[in-house]
Amino acid sequence: MTPDDLAVSVLGEETGPAGFATESFLALGGDSLRAMRLAALLRERLGLGVAVKALLGAEPLARVLDGARPVERTDTGAGEAGADDASLSPAQRGMWLIERVAGGSPYNLVFRCAAEDARLDPKALAESLARTAARHEGLRTVFRETDEDAVREVLPAHVPRLETFPYDGPADGFEEYVGRESAASAREPFVLSAAPAYRFLHFTRPRGGDAVVLVAHHMVLDGWAVGLLLKEVFARYGALVQGAPEPDLGPDVPVRVLSGRQRALREAGVWDSQAAFWEKHLDRVPSVIELPADRQRPAVQDAAGARTALDLGAEVTGAVAARARELGITPFAFLLGAFGLTVGRRTGAGRLLVGVPLLGRDSHELEHLVAVSGNLVPVRVDVDDEASASAYLRSVHASLGQSIDAGDLPFEELVSRLGTERSLGCHPLVQVCFGMHDQLVPPVVDAGPVRLRVEEGHGGGSQFDLTMLIGRAEPSFAGHVEYATGVWTEEETGAFVADFRAAVEQLATGPDVPLEEVRCVSEAGRARLDEINSGVQDLPATSLDALFRATAARTPDAVAVRDESAELTYAQLAEAAAEQARLLIEAGVRPGDRVLVGVERSVAEAVAVLGVQWAGAAYVGVEPGDADAHLTRIVRRAEPAAALAGPVGGPAANRIGSLGVTPVPTWEPSWADAGAPRAAGPVAGEDPARLAYVAFTSGSTGEPKGVAVPHRAVLRLVHEAGYVRLGPGERMLRLSPLAFDASTLELWGALLTGATLEVHPPGPASPTELGTFLREREVTVAWLTAGLFRLVEEFAPDSFAGMRQLLTGGDVVPHEHVARALARHPGLVITNGYGPTENTTFTATHTVRRPEEADGPLPIGRPVPGTRVYVLDERHRTVPPGAVGELYAGGAGLADGYLGDEKETARSFGEFSPDVPERLYRTGDVVRIDGQGRLRFLGRADDQVKLRGYRVELGAVADALTSHPEVRDAVVSVTDGGGADKRLVAAVVLADGARIDAAGLRALLRERLPAYMVPALWAVVDRLPVTANGKVDRRALAALAVPAGRASSAAPAGADPGEAAPDLTGQIMELFAESVESDEPVTGITADTDFFMVGGNSLGAVRLMRRLKSRLGVGVRLRDFLLSPTPDGLRVLVEKAAGAGKAAGR
Repeated sequence: MTPDDLAVSVLGEETGPAGFATESFLALGGDSLRAMRLAALLRERLGLGVAVKALLGAEPLARVLDGARPVERTDTGAGEAGADDASLSPAQRGMWLIERVAGGSPYNLVFRCAAEDARLDPKALAESLARTAARHEGLRTVFRETDEDAVREVLPAHVPRLETFPYDGPADGFEEYVGRESAASAREPFVLSAAPAYRFLHFTRPRGGDAVVLVAHHMVLDGWAVGLLLKEVFARYGALVQGAPEPDLGPDVPVRVLSGRQRALREAGVWDSQAAFWEKHLDRVPSVIELPADRQRPAVQDAAGARTALDLGAEVTGAVAARARELGITPFAFLLGAFGLTVGRRTGAGRLLVGVPLLGRDSHELEHLVAVSGNLVPVRVDVDDEASASAYLRSVHASLGQSIDAGDLPFEELVSRLGTERSLGCHPLVQVCFGMHDQLVPPVVDAGPVRLRVEEGHGGGSQFDLTMLIGRAEPSFAGHVEYATGVWTEEETGAFVADFRAAVEQLATGPDVPLEEVRCVSEAGRARLDEINSGVQDLPATSLDALFRATAARTPDAVAVRDESAELTYAQLAEAAAEQARLLIEAGVRPGDRVLVGVERSVAEAVAVLGVQWAGAAYVGVEPGDADAHLTRIVRRAEPAAALAGPVGGPAANRIGSLGVTPVPTWEPSWADAGAPRAAGPVAGEDPARLAYVAFTSGSTGEPKGVAVPHRAVLRLVHEAGYVRLGPGERMLRLSPLAFDASTLELWGALLTGATLEVHPPGPASPTELGTFLREREVTVAWLTAGLFRLVEEFAPDSFAGMRQLLTGGDVVPHEHVARALARHPGLVITNGYGPTENTTFTATHTVRRPEEADGPLPIGRPVPGTRVYVLDERHRTVPPGAVGELYAGGAGLADGYLGDEKETARSFGEFSPDVPERLYRTGDVVRIDGQGRLRFLGRADDQVKLRGYRVELGAVADALTSHPEVRDAVVSVTDGGGADKRLVAAVVLADGARIDAAGLRALLRERLPAYMVPALWAVVDRLPVTANGKVDRRALAALAVPAGRASSAAPAGADPGEAAPDLTGQIMELFAESVESDEPVTGITADTDFFMVGGNSLGAVRLMRRLKSRLGVGVRLRDFLLSPTPDGLRVLVEKAAGAGKAAGR
């Protein structure tokens, strides 16, 4: 037999060797599966080695075959027993360990065989099952656990379980009955040590139309083996009912053939050489793909999963096949590329790994093995947006070939050799999978006189976050998408499938464009993106002072502003503002100038701000207590024409004057007694593009940036705002510093709508004092920073009595505080307001009306009227709904830029995106649009919280902490260290009399969150410190943080958690050292040493639990230990288990 003969046997007799000289393997009808088969046959039959990658290339097949070189044949040792024949295969061990951790199985397979009208003989069926099990070792295999490991044991005999389910209900209820009972059986766990993990269900009904369902654990069977099993069972059944001889069923292959092959590959050095390839190939490729989702990933990967169908249709399938031929790649590689690109667009990952299942049946013997033999290989996908779409697809094709060629190394062995950090929350190394195959299980099987239609069901589990499996079926590629329900919802999965279809269609039928043009957004997705910006606003073409004058004319006698010693009606405020404008004009202020306003919160402040506008100038808010250096920088940048800072000759005015700025008198109560003022009339036009104010924010270099805000932007904030109801009869709190953009809402939200501005006295406000002020002044609407809201809700929770609406933001708003406030004050609504100063206070808002609506992290919501938002990737292209990207804002709220800083203005404002032809502001905030069309804040783009490849949502960690009844408040941040030095920091405020400490909270988080989300440093404080603007001072907290053992309030002063431990902990430390596989003795283990940080692995953890049971007589669940993998954590579990045992014995 020659290489050409083997190629013909794989490609089909109609493909003769004549075309081998000019045509590639793909052009002759080959694909990746046939390439694997031909490479295996060449090695097995002729001892020739050829790379799958070469077969999938563009060279003529004859040249590829001529290049085949002799290789050592791998003797499987099938005829003799090996020392490792009883060991679990690496794939089986991986499944076994995950099942121990998950507490359930994501690995149950379900197949239904339906007879249209016939009845099946139950005795013949049972006999066929028994004979089939007697012939195949894999069907008689159980899995026993030893002190050190789990082993395979082949039973000498086994009668497969066949359960009968008679049905005599209505005909149209049979399908539902079969589905319900099959699902129940799939949920029933297999006891792997008691019997082979598969069962058959026989559904009967009086008039025929029986169904047989196979439920099997994936440790026993894979898809190929299921096909072999069903064909054999029903072929033998047909012979039995017809009295025919035993059919020819092919060879009986013992399970040791597989272990022998793996042993031979390992001993021949194949595993070592492939491991070396993988270490280089996967260098710098993230081992975690975090799919953005509305749900928080569970701390421990559970077994729950669901499926949704996928059918590309005949037209798209044909287009895929044609484009693949044109590119010289396989349809498999084409669809894998589309899948990887869709994942990349969702996650923002430029490099990612997609798991691809291989059959692992590359020999004649293994083709007939009724047992699991497959392997999983990671395929590297590089989403290079600078390349063309065709170049990208060819790169995926090449990468797939490389992975297949290195596919002999078992996946679990690969993970171990790479030292991939494991998380209990997700599958190691790959979290998404893509597979494409010919029909492993025939759609129809013959059972003598009966034909049965075979359909694959679902076992209710999911091994990965997302798995797409497509079959090569006529007339179209069809299959399903399986997803982990603990991570994704049905709606999110459906949206992903739609985006995948959009990618496939564009890649298959569109022109060869740069890859960045392939956006992976379905029509439904585009509609969702358009919908979020559907709000409209009809802004008046006027200025703030003109609109105020109109308001004053409508409500002249209503109280406009009130402080602790004075109040002005709208008519009086208009007169005072006009007088203030006259004084400014006399001091030389002209339209377009800028005026410093450094008046303390008071009626005079409101007069000053209005007077500046009346004079046609723009105000620049400063604080009386600002440092001289800060004021100097502002003066240098703003070049103010005058200043309003209290009485001329007073300390504040003199201080401003010393900087070269002319002080102008500010309002005093005596103005009302001075007779009719010589008020200035309107001196500036009503152009909404006029500059209204300049807000100086802290720049990254320490130099303040002056955000120049026009009248139009303020009108967008308060005119017919929608998110807040302001007008006559409402009382608005005036509290924020004038230099802080929240003051824009307070001042203009009240004075342009006819509401009353209730001015809190100057100086900081304590929670109790502020609460008293809110109640005494009967404030109905207020803005509080998130930090101040926390404090008021905790220490003065009755403060909001009588209020109608509270707006809060500026930081992460604690949802549990929101829920408590709403529960205490029915009728109150709380609005989470988000937005940078550059888009005038609010970009988006989210209002909560009922406590149950605040059961998790609050979204930042939808854009306010007059604002448009876009989520863009690093290349400023629109991302699909649900994907992670940077938030850009557009619309009437945008500032003009940064005063006197054209370079910084150009960096932050402009037409950035080819998808969005309008001026935008780059917020620098990372967000995603959730399933309800709301924005969710994830962090800062320039300081993304990413630890060891995982994206961490700090709010989710804080939420887990505050869910404990003894935790009053908590914030989580990250240390300033870069890369591997980054660590999470948690600061907590404990309730009075709390018994829990930082160590206990750390244990709590290990139970609820993935390990990478558990803070390493802790600070227990009496109250969260806040900055001058009311935001939590994270730097101050980070300076207080220490490891959990030292932060625990219950720990003795000076105690070191790493010092000598009690006897029980000492015994456990010894077991730790014994259970770690290492060539050198393991030393330095302390009470808080993490088992996995000193070389422990999952199998070692199993050994540790066994030895613990043997030595101490106490059983601890592996899952519980993995949540707290330290000697001290295990000690707590042992004591808990021992206590439970004593209680049960009483």
